[in-house]
Amino acid sequence: MKTGPVAPGFLCPSNISASIQVEHTMLALVLQGGDLSLRTDYPRPTPGPGEALLRMRYAGICGTDLALLAGYKGGFEGVLGHEYVAEVVEAPGHEAWVGRRVVGEINTYCGECDHCRRGLLTHCQRRRVLGILNWDGAFAEYLVSPIQLLHPVPDSVPDEMAVFVEPLAAAYAALRDVPPDAGDRVVVLGDGRLGQLIARVFQAEGYHPLLVGRHKHKLDLAAAAGIRTATALPAGQEFDIAVDATGHPQAVGALFAALRPRGVLILKTTSARPAEIDLSPVVVNELRVIGSRCGPFPRAIRALAQGIIDPRPLITAVYPLEQALAAFDHARQRQSLKILLHSHSPA
Repeated sequence: MKTGPVAPGFLCPSNISASIQVEHTMLALVLQGGDLSLRTDYPRPTPGPGEALLRMRYAGICGTDLALLAGYKGGFEGVLGHEYVAEVVEAPGHEAWVGRRVVGEINTYCGECDHCRRGLLTHCQRRRVLGILNWDGAFAEYLVSPIQLLHPVPDSVPDEMAVFVEPLAAAYAALRDVPPDAGDRVVVLGDGRLGQLIARVFQAEGYHPLLVGRHKHKLDLAAAAGIRTATALPAGQEFDIAVDATGHPQAVGALFAALRPRGVLILKTTSARPAEIDLSPVVVNELRVIGSRCGPFPRAIRALAQGIIDPRPLITAVYPLEQALAAFDHARQRQSLKILLHSHSPA
């Protein structure tokens, strides 16, 4: 970050401190007290042992960011953002990482708690979650990540694709969570950011999903990728697998009715609003309900590198970090899909 001219007497301790403070601040989009603000004086993070300082290149706004702004998770405060591609600027003791383009998983883990010992690393009882829980996120010029959570980005994958790795991995988690005896009749409810990726994942892996949504231009994007689309759940048709990507709790009841006996409902979204749901169909039809969250980064990266999935048609707009507030306003609009932020700060 550039500073102004040096004034006479700059060697006095107070002026040295002021200079250091300027040099170690950054531009960041901060959620505090339920309000978003773009700050130029936010403290630039310093990597600790086993951590890397990253310069954000691109970061994506997702439904969770909008839900946090609406009060989800009891009032997170700090820098939002968990979908990103970045460049490693510092990696003390791990200098081979410096200069590499990376994407990063969003859940820290201790390796010692009961959940970690059982292999449930993304459910660590002491975890922090990037831009969501006790860990400043990616809507800033710089962020810090444990090196063990980073994945190098292949040269063949441009930034505009790499920024989709985290949500694409979450989409692959839906496929991972399908029981082996579930069958292949798949419906995805919700034509937004995540629903689009989930439908593409099922399509790429040999299924023939039906994407149900309300927005013609979004359904047209899916149809251009060879995905079947509809504006409503087909009357009288039963599915083996239903995926909820709407963020609306009332959608669950409709999907219960669309499932065959012993069908599978995969829940991929959360909501800031509680809702009452009739669970009797779960008992009567012996349905399975599976919550699905984070997914496999290597599989998502491989899909992008092999060209199996190209998410770039889902990009609605790209804003510089300096216009992050306008970007959030755009992301709230129903016609928007993926809104990206980019930063070109010098390393």
